[in-house]
Amino acid sequence: MKNLKTIYPMALLAITIMSCSGGGGDDSPAPEPPPTTGGGGTTVTAPTYTANIKSIIDGNCVTCHNPSGENPNVLLQTYAQVSAKAADIKIRIEKPAGDPLVMPKGGKLSQANIDLINKWITNGMPEK
Repeated sequence: MKNLKTIYPMALLAITIMSCSGGGGDDSPAPEPPPTTGGGGTTVTAPTYTANIKSIIDGNCVTCHNPSGENPNVLLQTYAQVSAKAADIKIRIEKPAGDPLVMPKGGKLSQANIDLINKWITNGMPEK
């Protein structure tokens, strides 16, 4: 019983010290990611279709939105097609996950990609 009275406070002290150390010795909070980022994690202040948006659309939308895809009536393969549907794209990507109208179908874009597309639309949808 005497050993338990000695071991318990020492174990509690060790656990307390370990939980306060943070593991890395750096007490500063983790930095917040930039709200609108490009592929390299850098802030994009003026996204363009060619540099930023095309890769998002190609990777998440073109599988269905092409002539032989699931939705050939809404093509999203070119700048002209995407910019013409920008208002609809904005509505669909902002739907909550699980909403039957959310795009891409069966999932949701990352918030960084949603922010990037919205910034592109707000800035007038520049191509290059």
